[in-house]
Amino acid sequence: MGRGAYNTLHPTPHALHSPLEQLLEIQPHIYWLNGGSSNFYLAIDEGGLLLVDAGMPRREKLVWEQIAALGYRPTDLTRILVTHADVDHVGSLAAIQQATGAKVYAGKETAVLLPNGRSPKHMPWFAQIIIDTFMRYGKIPADCIEIVEHGQTLPFLGGIQVLATPGHTLDHISYFAPVSGVLFAGDALNTRNGLAATPPAISADMTAAKRSAIQLLELAPATFACGHGTPLSGHSTDTLMALFNELRQD
Repeated sequence: MGRGAYNTLHPTPHALHSPLEQLLEIQPHIYWLNGGSSNFYLAIDEGGLLLVDAGMPRREKLVWEQIAALGYRPTDLTRILVTHADVDHVGSLAAIQQATGAKVYAGKETAVLLPNGRSPKHMPWFAQIIIDTFMRYGKIPADCIEIVEHGQTLPFLGGIQVLATPGHTLDHISYFAPVSGVLFAGDALNTRNGLAATPPAISADMTAAKRSAIQLLELAPATFACGHGTPLSGHSTDTLMALFNELRQD
């Protein structure tokens, strides 16, 4: 599916040369932070700042810069939502959590991996060996982690729905904020080239991945905020049905 039916969000030209060059407001008080290989999302809430995922290792400085650009301090970050424990989503989590004291929210299996600095097994065998051997991330203290479950509503951003979206990894979690219409899809969907499900080559269970993608499309969010690719907004029923049909026919 191409991008023709979507509005791709782009920074304004002046922002490309400002302290906010990697930060874009995708909905009121919700920001996309371009971490290069993967995305962060930063939100301003009544109880403090909220971060969704934590990118590759050594990206914490980028987070501090963007928090400062919004007029806040690192200690104003109080919550971090984790979609899954791949190193490109939790690589800087330990550094960020240690500096802020933020509570980390994650699925049950992810909560087991985080204190051990381990990633889930879902990659082709050779890539998995490299990840397990050379791409470890900082360990997160177990007492800093709160386990979330499918169907739970977190009291942030007017109520964030926790959605089990297995496929890419078996314990993948997505988060939907109905008030703003933002879907934090992690790697259950991606927007590298339009909107698509996670690729089969990097999925633990592609059948489950397709079911999860359909589940998320049925929400018809205002903005797809995925782990990879530029956030997308402005979708039509026809566009969503095209992807529904594609996933159901495979």
